[in-house]
Amino acid sequence: MDAKKAMEHIDKKIAEIAELRKSDLKAALNIAHETLELSKEVNYPEAESILLQQLGVIYAYLNNTAKSIEYTLAAIPLLELYNQEYYLCYAYCALGCMFSNYSYYETAFDYFNKSNYIAKKYQFTDRLSISYNNIGEIYKLLSNYDKALYYYQKSYEEDQKTGFKSCMGTYFVNMADVYYLLGDHAKAKEFAETALEKVKEFNFERALCEVYRIFALIYWKLENPEKAMEYFFKAIDVADKTMAYDLKIDLLIYYHQFMMEQNNHDVAVKALTEAYEYASSENYHEKSILICHHFTMFYEKTGDFESARNYYKLYIMHNQEQSKERLKQIRDGIELRIKTEYIRQQSEVDVLTGIPNRRKFNEKLEDEWKLAAKNSRPLSLIMIDIDCFKEFNDNYGHPEGDKCLVAIAKLMNDILSNKYFLSRYGGDEFMAILPDTTLDQAKNVAESIRKAVMDAKICHKFSTVSFYVTVTQGVATLIPDETKSINDFIRMVDNALYDAKRKGRNMVSCLI
Repeated sequence: MDAKKAMEHIDKKIAEIAELRKSDLKAALNIAHETLELSKEVNYPEAESILLQQLGVIYAYLNNTAKSIEYTLAAIPLLELYNQEYYLCYAYCALGCMFSNYSYYETAFDYFNKSNYIAKKYQFTDRLSISYNNIGEIYKLLSNYDKALYYYQKSYEEDQKTGFKSCMGTYFVNMADVYYLLGDHAKAKEFAETALEKVKEFNFERALCEVYRIFALIYWKLENPEKAMEYFFKAIDVADKTMAYDLKIDLLIYYHQFMMEQNNHDVAVKALTEAYEYASSENYHEKSILICHHFTMFYEKTGDFESARNYYKLYIMHNQEQSKERLKQIRDGIELRIKTEYIRQQSEVDVLTGIPNRRKFNEKLEDEWKLAAKNSRPLSLIMIDIDCFKEFNDNYGHPEGDKCLVAIAKLMNDILSNKYFLSRYGGDEFMAILPDTTLDQAKNVAESIRKAVMDAKICHKFSTVSFYVTVTQGVATLIPDETKSINDFIRMVDNALYDAKRKGRNMVSCLI
């Protein structure tokens, strides 16, 4: 298979994985790993970044948090490098879910908001819908049901724009769950019926399991045991099929309680025993604690005090293990925060010069633009280009070229100090943002940079301008308002730089 065909094959597999995630996680996992290896073999890093992110999602669905974190964090720098904004939006949303699992809700909101920012900027309506749904989930966990319903509604409104293809009805599932928790069984049933239609339409098996669970609970509360049992069986069957063991354990616990009410103790104990087997094998200590509590209560009620004592001992053991697990979760949560902060810093810093990169420049300029517009204050840009830098690299070699870039970046950073913002814009170009600075003031700063670079006397025998390294600069100043855009501003400073180059280089040209 040649490289082009291999890349086409990889793209098809990525689309296939996205579909398989809804119904067959094991198959999706295997194909994702195989396709990741192929993308490395044919040197297709864009696909590699997407596959790493997709593996992070699959492992999250499989409740393998460690693997999910590993692949998601590996994906983010590559997604940023290759401008895979859609999947970066996806990865930030996944991190939000991870932090939510660790109960770091504020950090989770931060990542959901990052995801929302990208989604709004690039009009990724489907990602916006998913992010709103996830924010609603946090509010549901916090028992703030009004806020939860508000965000589920926003998720629904965004998903309408995609033909309901992004969340596939999960907000209806969540709305049904909230109304069940509020005791409004009629509303819960209404939303569950709508959810059932949607999740079946999109073959979203895990969500289907949740819908069946809600129906079972509703019919139980409505004292319709035949219907409740029917939906319990349906939910458990789907949980088995999709390997959703966390959901199956919860279902078996509910089913135990339901059968206890029906005075069918043998079936109730059998359900709880099966739940405990799954919880123990998967090290779900929190669920094991609840199961042991139910066992202890049951055996005390039936007079089997020896069995009650045995399960109480297991209850204590799982409590101790859960305490250890909680400490580990706290450590893991802290480690995740450290890792994500490091990645954030790395993604905003130019590796060679140590100053902010173009991504960070774009963010900073947007912030300063809004502030200047709000206060009707001047905002200035300086675009700096190293003269004849290609000739420097070609003749002195790239290692010396790198040293030159580092030296000039340090020199300019020292001049601009903390008052202004310097970034490496790309190659041998730099950009400086000067808030609350007039054109004359910005021109003076640019002249200081030009003179300092000349005074550094970095030898450049192959320059057509001087025997030393020099810089050419464009300066632009404006007061932002609704008639102007950031892109217009960048074009202004780019035109000013072009004008300075046209006039002979090693000079400053201004536009206002």
